[in-house]
Amino acid sequence: MLRLSTDRKVTPLATLKGGKWYPEVKNTFGLPASHCVGRTEFCDQHCYAERIEGYRPNVRKLLEANWEAIKDHLCDFDYLYSELGKLVSETHFFLQRHEVPKDQWVFRHFWDGDIPTKEFALAMAKVAEDYRDISFWVYTRTFAVVPFLAETPNLAVYLSVDRGNVWEARACEQQNRWVNLAFCGDTWSETEELASKFPHRRKGPRCPELTKKIPLVNDGMGACVECGLCIKGVNNVRFAASNRYK
Repeated sequence: MLRLSTDRKVTPLATLKGGKWYPEVKNTFGLPASHCVGRTEFCDQHCYAERIEGYRPNVRKLLEANWEAIKDHLCDFDYLYSELGKLVSETHFFLQRHEVPKDQWVFRHFWDGDIPTKEFALAMAKVAEDYRDISFWVYTRTFAVVPFLAETPNLAVYLSVDRGNVWEARACEQQNRWVNLAFCGDTWSETEELASKFPHRRKGPRCPELTKKIPLVNDGMGACVECGLCIKGVNNVRFAASNRYK
């Protein structure tokens, strides 16, 4: 059975206890970073999620349990659709229970890990169709599965572009002009250089959480929900590792 994760950055509702914010809604899913299909050298150097796995053993166990639950079913659409549907159903229940405003009903796929197969991508798209009142988003380096996520209005897809995969990303974007781009570099200057490889596209703003324009949690709402840029897919975006890349 797959299990959800909490994430302060993407939660629509958190409660302040003892000076720390605790998410009330589990609305993200992950797999171990070691199984990322499109992993690059940049990932090896800067994967924040893998670092979390290292110092939070309970998180690592949860992610490994998720992998064990699907590793023998990676090409079984029916199984993956059923399991993902259960996860989103759980999130949907708690969004209703906590009376979260509908414009804040969000779900992030892969806070850790990445889309392993086209069948998984197809299951993601079908679940999004089933839950049109939730806004989904995902960053991915598994470019081969991107076409299977097309034509899903409430699922924003970002290609994670770095110096190790920029030309593969360019080829994918040329075939899928509807996708968004997340430029990931060591520095902000590098993110602009990567964006220049896509002269027909906007370079996008710096992630406002990384630049401290928006706090990680603001009055019980995660930065991603408050910002809304990636969730709604309204623009490309840039992330710099020197500013705690996420």
